[in-house]
Amino acid sequence: MIRASMLFFLIFVWVRLFAQDAGRQQLVDASTDDYLRIVGKQSALYYGKEQEIYQRTINHPYLLNDQFTKARLSYNEVIYYEAMLRLDLNRDELIIASPDFRQIVLTPKNVDFAELHGKHIIYFQRDNLPGCPSPGYYYLLHSGKCKVLEKQVNRMTYDDRSGFFFNLYTYYYLYKDDAYYSIRNQRGLLKALGSHKKELKRFISVNHLQYRDNAEMFLILTVSEYEKLSGT
Repeated sequence: MIRASMLFFLIFVWVRLFAQDAGRQQLVDASTDDYLRIVGKQSALYYGKEQEIYQRTINHPYLLNDQFTKARLSYNEVIYYEAMLRLDLNRDELIIASPDFRQIVLTPKNVDFAELHGKHIIYFQRDNLPGCPSPGYYYLLHSGKCKVLEKQVNRMTYDDRSGFFFNLYTYYYLYKDDAYYSIRNQRGLLKALGSHKKELKRFISVNHLQYRDNAEMFLILTVSEYEKLSGT
C-alpha cells in the first residue's frame, strides 16, 4: 500500500512538471511566433554587425539626439515606414533597432534613402568626377540639375578637464555640370554657379538671405533661383 501510494505520488509530480514544461514551451513558441510576425518582411534589416558601445562621453555623436526615432527607410528598394533609426555622425553609421532590442548597423550600399529628423539622408558613393567628396551619409538638400549635399561629422575630442566629447563640423557641396564644389560662403557659391551672378545677388538681397544665419536655406533658395534663371 505504501509502495502504491509512493508510486502514485511520483506519477502525480511528474505529470505536474510535464505540464509546467509544456506551458513554458507554449509560451516560448508563442513568443517566437510574435517575433516572426513583427519582423516579417523586415528580417533583411536585422542581419549585420551590432553597434559598438561608446566609452563614457559628456555628449553624444548622433543626429539631433541619441534616441531611436521612427523614420521612413528605403532599403534594397523596399520602403519601411516605421523603422526605428539613429544616425551616428562619428562613425558614419545608420543604425536600426530590432524588435529584440539589438542595435544593428545597416549595410550602407543597401540604403537608398532615409527620412529622419526632417533630413533626407542618402549614402553617397564616390565617383571619378572632379572635386568629388568622400563616400558616406549625406543630407540631400536639393536635387535638380544641380544638387546640394550637406555632410555633418561629430569628431571625438579629449580635454583634461572635461574628458571625451564630440565636436560637430558641417560641410556643404554643390554638384553642377559634372563637377563638385566645396561651398563655404556666399562668394564661393556664386563663383561655383558661374553665370547670373548679378541677378542672384539681387535675389539674395531682396529676400534678406544670409549664409551665416542659415546656410541650408541660403543654398537651397539660391540654387533653385539659379536653375530658374538658367532654364534648367
